[in-house]
Amino acid sequence: MQVKALHQASLAATDNEGKLESAGGAVSFGAAAYVSHLVFPALLLLDILHAYRLRMTVGSDLILGGCAALWLVVGTLAYSFSRNRQRFLQRTAGPLLSFYAVLFILGLFEVGLVLARRQQAPAIWQPGSRLVFYPDRNSFPGVSSVSHFRANEFGLRGPSLPVGKDVYKIIAVGGSTTLCLMLDDQKTWPQQLMNEMNQQQGRHQVWVSNAGVNGHTAVHHLMMLRSIPFLSQADALILMVGMNDLQFTLSHEGMPTQQLLEHGAAQFREEMTTASYSPYPLYRRLRLFGVSRRAYDLAFERINDKNEKETINEKQLRQLRNTTAPISEPDVSVGLAEYRKRLGDIADECHRRAIRCVFVTQPSLWRADLSTDAQQLLLFGWVGPPFEPKGHVSMLDLKNALDVYNHAMLEACMHSKIECLDLASEVPKDPSVFYDDVHFTERGAGLVADRVATYLLSLPPFAPQNASAAVTDTVH
Repeated sequence: MQVKALHQASLAATDNEGKLESAGGAVSFGAAAYVSHLVFPALLLLDILHAYRLRMTVGSDLILGGCAALWLVVGTLAYSFSRNRQRFLQRTAGPLLSFYAVLFILGLFEVGLVLARRQQAPAIWQPGSRLVFYPDRNSFPGVSSVSHFRANEFGLRGPSLPVGKDVYKIIAVGGSTTLCLMLDDQKTWPQQLMNEMNQQQGRHQVWVSNAGVNGHTAVHHLMMLRSIPFLSQADALILMVGMNDLQFTLSHEGMPTQQLLEHGAAQFREEMTTASYSPYPLYRRLRLFGVSRRAYDLAFERINDKNEKETINEKQLRQLRNTTAPISEPDVSVGLAEYRKRLGDIADECHRRAIRCVFVTQPSLWRADLSTDAQQLLLFGWVGPPFEPKGHVSMLDLKNALDVYNHAMLEACMHSKIECLDLASEVPKDPSVFYDDVHFTERGAGLVADRVATYLLSLPPFAPQNASAAVTDTVH
């Protein structure tokens, strides 16, 4: 009997040990699952903090980062201070299972969207996007208090292409001076160009679309010409180039920039196919994020917090320029040689694709007798990083440097037999035309549209063939 009792006790002890081991294993697995789910908000928070350090976040990113931080803190404290962790893990098992199930399903959707969109043609803006900006008129004098931005079916800013009509298609390519982000759709110079050309003649209906992107250089323009099929279907491309190439050279203190710009252009091309236009934060590159944003854009004219960010940048850049002592201009000879080569490459691509390309020199506000109040509008010319510059180049040095770049464009056009309009010599250097160094007010955009329209209407197909040689000679 004693042996039997001892045997039963031994079995009971073994069974209890097995249960304890099983319970311990369950607790360990539950703890690992709980801790692992906190990796998600931690990575998201690190992503947004990195983007914030690079000054690439907007208001919605910071709100999301705050939610991730709250999630991380609350989750960590709840586990750390729970009196009975085994019971705590049992209670959280169901929500954790749901969390991982949702994460798995979203992962499948992301993979499916990647595979489905692999062959989609690049687009600068998500087709159908509708944005509303509220510019600070103290920072952007000469613009309206409300600015609407609409992207058409080709992912370009501007109206849709008329259906079933013989239309002369023009696409404006450039940087921020072409995009005119702070101007309403109807006030940008490409839109006003279309309106003027249609009002002044009836032989051909003209459609103008806007392919401008903030910060883009000639390297980006060439990439877009090679990457966006619809650009090759245009009857004419108008390219306003030069300012960003010059500023990029100044930022890098005269060092070669071609490789850096090619890397940036390649990255932008990849972003065009993913509907994500900012390299950081990384979560914005997700296809799911692009789909969600596109659905929201189609449902509402959303108020984009980007206008706030740009206003802050404008104020910061102006303050830095006005409080930083002028420094000597870096040697721009390397950058100028690179710029000439870029223009030649674009011209060759235009010839190869049989596209009419019209180069346009970059106007600016810079002049020797600019008033003190007008000088407070200036912000360009930084040397080194834009928000931590070593200093700023003087206004007259900037004027002379841009004149050299504009002259290089005229020479490149002569050499490559490409049309060129010296717009910089025709637009007055007046604060009513620019709200900073180079960006146009509504009046300035109207003047640009008028000059470009006059040029285009003086040549075929809007004017007799014999007008071509005389006008081209005077423009060059």
